[in-house]
Amino acid sequence: MLHIDEQFIVDNFDSALASGAIRAYYQPVIRTLTEKICSVEALARWQDPVMGLLSPFLFINVLEKYRLIHKLDLYILENICVTYNEMKEKGLPLHPFSINLSRLDFDEIDMLKAISDILRKYNVPSKAIHIEITESVMLDNTAYFRRIFDSFHDAGFAIFMDDFGSGYSSLNVLKDYSFDVLKIDMRFLSDIGSRSKKILASVVNMAKAIGIHTLAEGVETKEQKTFLRNIGCEMLQGYYYAKPMDGNLYVEYLTETGFKVEDPDEHHYWNEVGQINFLSPDPLNENDFVEAENGDYGFIRENSAPIALIEQTGNTVEMLYHNQAYEANLQKLGFPSADAMVKAINETEAAYYPNMDEQIKSSIITGNVIKEDHFLNGVYFTYFTKCIAQTDKKVMLAASIQTYGSDVDMSSNEMFDTYSRALIDTYDHITLMDPSHNRVTARVYSKQGYSPDYSNMPLDESLRRFANAEVIEEEKEAFLAFTDPPTLRDRMASKGRRFLQQTFSVKCPDGSFKPKDTRITKLYLGVEINGTGELFMLTMQSIT
Repeated sequence: MLHIDEQFIVDNFDSALASGAIRAYYQPVIRTLTEKICSVEALARWQDPVMGLLSPFLFINVLEKYRLIHKLDLYILENICVTYNEMKEKGLPLHPFSINLSRLDFDEIDMLKAISDILRKYNVPSKAIHIEITESVMLDNTAYFRRIFDSFHDAGFAIFMDDFGSGYSSLNVLKDYSFDVLKIDMRFLSDIGSRSKKILASVVNMAKAIGIHTLAEGVETKEQKTFLRNIGCEMLQGYYYAKPMDGNLYVEYLTETGFKVEDPDEHHYWNEVGQINFLSPDPLNENDFVEAENGDYGFIRENSAPIALIEQTGNTVEMLYHNQAYEANLQKLGFPSADAMVKAINETEAAYYPNMDEQIKSSIITGNVIKEDHFLNGVYFTYFTKCIAQTDKKVMLAASIQTYGSDVDMSSNEMFDTYSRALIDTYDHITLMDPSHNRVTARVYSKQGYSPDYSNMPLDESLRRFANAEVIEEEKEAFLAFTDPPTLRDRMASKGRRFLQQTFSVKCPDGSFKPKDTRITKLYLGVEINGTGELFMLTMQSIT
């Protein structure tokens, strides 16, 4: 490593500031769930015309020793303001910048006043600046620094605890101070072995339990990124995404790389989403340490409970996160993947699954965990939903699922079978239809004695023959219009429901015609996910 004499740093510092040899370099911070830039960290770099690029390790400690560090930090803040306004003038999306402060800054000047004066000079709002503090700042004089940080919070600044895990008193600092974000230093866990993963998972779980957001810095590999996403770390920073770059390069980076920038108005929304604890045994409820049997804790096990984050914008949903346990339950319902479930929902009108639609609406209105039982593709399941964040345009739902299939106890299976048979017996006739393939899927049940031949021909022909032979003369055309296969979906959608209902007089076994309540119901998502088309159930029931 290049060795620079301390006196060289001191003698050339002011001229380096004046000439622009020292400048801010920016490293993006990425929102884990969206892969959008949510902020950047400003880092000081010194490009000396003779010595070349000087590492911060060469000059930061010297500037602190000679009580010059506050001049550097305020100079970097001015660089930030210039870049912020340049982005604004170019019409680029704006985001917060974070700046590192030294404990000595607070000894030399009124740092809050100095920062506020600079922001006022450049017309930059305080919410655009995040303050990063290392734990060494707070080792002494706790009451003093607590008052300072409270003042920064009151002025609208967010405060990050930087380099968590690299010092000796991190837990004491978390106990004594209120931080908005915990920056986890990946360098002290660079191997990402089993032991390191458990430590990282414990830190993320702890942060969520005390209401602090998490950011991992020093992320360099896809393996690290994937693991951190799976345990619920909210933000990532490191060479995997981008190296630090100067202001001009950063502006080019924003315009040329295709990386999107998070809407600042959604900052609170994503903070709310970030509080969900992927590692909790009960993720939809409060993020407490829940002790399991034998003294084990859920946060030690990666992805223990089924959990998904589903964002709804208008009538479109997107699954931003799901763990393996959630996908395993979806597969039991017949979905080959989470993407297949999302596709099925987005392509099916809400009228076709009113129970699920009502559950989601209740979640949004109440903000509570809503629990409902459902049946799909021969599988009973309980679905849990909770609205965890919303804007005027979209909502985020946390969801969990519990399926009951072959693993349901025998008494439950017998109960389901008994009541299903009793329900079926209330109908006079039940037929399953697949209009998209123009076929009768099955004649499930019939007290009417109708010929089984109706099930052995194309659906449209079956309906025509049935109308001619079994429906009273004056209602034949109305029956064919009512059962018209190609228009079933659109007619249900236009009425905002998943069924059509009308009364027709049909032939009874004794040859008489009696009115029957005739209903066509779209089965919830049918079995179309298995490639058999949308499934509709035609039922006839005596009118008493």
